[in-house]
Amino acid sequence: MTEDVSKHYLSLYNDGAYGASTPNVERLAAEGVVFANAYSNAPVSSAARTTLITGCYAPRLGGSFHRRLWVVPMPEGLNMFPYYLRKAGYHTSNVAKTDYNCMLDKEAWDVVAGKMGEWRNRPDKDMPFFFVRTNDRTHEGKLHFKASEMDSVATSYDPRDVRVAPYHPDTELFRYTYARFFDRIEESDRELGQLMAMLEEDGLLDDTFIFYFGDNGGALPGTKGYTTEPGVQVPLVVYVPEKWRERLHVGAGSVNHGLVSFMDLGPTLLHLAGIELPEEMDGAPILGEDVTEEELVKRDVCCYGDRFDELYAFNRTLRRGTYKYSRNFQPYHSKSLYAFYRYKQAAFREWARMYEAGELDAAQSRFFEPQGAEELYDLSKDPHELVNLAGDPCYAEQLREMRAALKQKLVDMHDLGFYPECEWLKGAADPTGFGKRHAEDIRRYSDLADLQLLPFDEAREGIRRALHSEDPVDRYWGATLCASFGEPSEALSGDLQALLADPRAYVRSRAAVALSICAGLDPVGDMKSALQMAASGPESLLVLNDMAWAKENLRCAFGLKPADVVRKCNGTDWRLNYLE
Repeated sequence: MTEDVSKHYLSLYNDGAYGASTPNVERLAAEGVVFANAYSNAPVSSAARTTLITGCYAPRLGGSFHRRLWVVPMPEGLNMFPYYLRKAGYHTSNVAKTDYNCMLDKEAWDVVAGKMGEWRNRPDKDMPFFFVRTNDRTHEGKLHFKASEMDSVATSYDPRDVRVAPYHPDTELFRYTYARFFDRIEESDRELGQLMAMLEEDGLLDDTFIFYFGDNGGALPGTKGYTTEPGVQVPLVVYVPEKWRERLHVGAGSVNHGLVSFMDLGPTLLHLAGIELPEEMDGAPILGEDVTEEELVKRDVCCYGDRFDELYAFNRTLRRGTYKYSRNFQPYHSKSLYAFYRYKQAAFREWARMYEAGELDAAQSRFFEPQGAEELYDLSKDPHELVNLAGDPCYAEQLREMRAALKQKLVDMHDLGFYPECEWLKGAADPTGFGKRHAEDIRRYSDLADLQLLPFDEAREGIRRALHSEDPVDRYWGATLCASFGEPSEALSGDLQALLADPRAYVRSRAAVALSICAGLDPVGDMKSALQMAASGPESLLVLNDMAWAKENLRCAFGLKPADVVRKCNGTDWRLNYLE
């Protein structure tokens, strides 16, 4: 597992014409299968790893928020998938990263903080094994260098040969950043070669399946942390020993175009080992005697983006065939809202500066502009997601079909994203059970959020009822809807004014956002008041997120001091520093 690597940056996925050279990954591919459409489900590590280790849709577990503010329990009756391998007689070892948002299942591993070749330490040399290695040479943090290093740190990959994605500006700094990232990918590939050599030395290669993949997309600006294709689509290559290929319908050097995801990897390994799948798992095998590419092509893949450190988002996507549908539940937000760790990349900061200076074209500017409620792309024609088809009448039926399919998935899965995080965390001792118990509430919040998709005149009465509801989450969604519609919501400004005295800080703050958009209200005083009354660190973080939006879009100056944040949690200090 290599950290923060999208498939887009490997020459293997670009017919050898572009991207990092990975001869060892290519060797796996030559003796196995390349999955052309593999998804990490989440665009950031802890959420993606939680999906991977559980085989579950992480937003129903409360496991899709990064970094976790609470270690959530596993769903009742489910263990992490290595537990079932270990129970069946496998030696299980991890080198050496877990990074899950759920409680570590100690019974899943023989060794957690092991070393390369840990399988060699199993008590019986004939004992089957499951070994995980995470390589961090490609991690996003490796691109946190100073721009001045372009003159002093040479790259093996020539920046002049870089082909910059059309949503990035083609600058010297971006080309250098790409080249430096490609070098890191090549370094990680060399370690894969060492692992394969150890298996050969032990006489085990012909008996061992090897799965190579990225732990999420990334790591270039606008990728990791976002549900765009480079943020969630990862390389997945599986070496299949020759004796297994015919049995599993896998030809050496084959390419599988099915839709697969991290929810499927645990079920796949259990299925290959002949172990019955737990009912609580949401994924399904992608390899097996009873699995065909034709069946995989017909599957859907759902991806999700929630909080990344101090940055709140609520984005869900559905991939079906060649189409990708995105639902953005805070449509007035841009994807570019400041996050401390994101903007440590010099290229990221350059991109933002160029937008402010008006130096970008339309494709490069989209990242910094309101994302809108819906996006629809035909990835076979538009792999970079440049042309949003959601407003094109020729695709109206496709839009309706995918909108309905995604909504049904979110409701059926009891997606906790419809709650402000501070609300569902009150049930953090059992978030999966919380979602099931509040299934009808989640359906109602989903229906409320869908008012964003109607003309304002049709949505107005539903929004008004939400603003006057006894349920604070209804009121929160009502205010969010007003912010989403913008100027037409001035018709509800009186209703919004009443929420500036709401007993929930996050409702007050979101009402201030809406009034600033539709009625020109200066939100600073109301937001600072809301921050003072926040009942928890996560509620403070929600208010601070609204403040960050107001700073960037309204040029508000908050001048916060540490005493202004009464309740803190991970991430509040980063927002405080930004809003000083």
